[in-house]
Amino acid sequence: MSGKTILIVDDAVETRLFLKGIVNSLAFTPVEAKSGIDALKILGDQKIDLVILDVLMPNLDGYQTLEFINQLKKTQNIKVIFFSGKKGELDQTKINELKPDDFIHKTVDIQVLKTKIKKLINAEESQATKPMAPPAMQPPQAAPKQATPSAAPQPPIATSKPPPTAVPPAVAAKPAAGAAAKPISPQTPATGAKLELNATITNMPIVLDIIITQLTPSGIVFQSKFQFKEGAQLSINCPQAATTLKKAGELQTKVQKCVQDGENYIVNTSFA
Repeated sequence: MSGKTILIVDDAVETRLFLKGIVNSLAFTPVEAKSGIDALKILGDQKIDLVILDVLMPNLDGYQTLEFINQLKKTQNIKVIFFSGKKGELDQTKINELKPDDFIHKTVDIQVLKTKIKKLINAEESQATKPMAPPAMQPPQAAPKQATPSAAPQPPIATSKPPPTAVPPAVAAKPAAGAAAKPISPQTPATGAKLELNATITNMPIVLDIIITQLTPSGIVFQSKFQFKEGAQLSINCPQAATTLKKAGELQTKVQKCVQDGENYIVNTSFA
């Protein structure tokens, strides 16, 4: 079990220190992250065997962070423990959807916590070394029966039909004399109008999809599944929006306000 690395993700420094002591006592290597964004950066840079993830964190919370980790789990063997001290405020529906490998309350007995960590590390290790089953033997197939020759089909009897009536070709409408044909140009969204433009935020550890709902000379309003902290710097990639605003490349913005709207967030930004 030596050489295993455990990522501790919590915005509270005292919780990180507590968990770091537990991980060290088990002879594993602890790595700390104070936010979900920092955790995703670490996961993109090095191999992590187990993530102990706080659920309720600002900006990118545990639910959103686990959504990204579940994408990484398609190609990496990463175990995740949800770790929270506010059981009554948790969204059980989201927890059931995201399926962390375990859930531990922050008041858990230390020995129980150690046992759960070792169990998941052992499971990760045994899954990585599990031999592949040999392919199943296929039973020999019987030789196909030879088809009995049948009588040759008789050609159909031709019947005389009247020739089809010729249809005169459609006559194309001609433009009026002196009228010049106008080329059709793609429509460009006007600034200030309600829009629905697909875009991406590219300066995060993982590319985030957003929908731009409004463009103004001073900034961008967009809809996102994720909450953004006021003052966060965002690089938005949307060629259509850049063309409308007569700007080149990615749009550099700064979050001014982020308001929850149902399951999504409406984010107002200004140009940086």
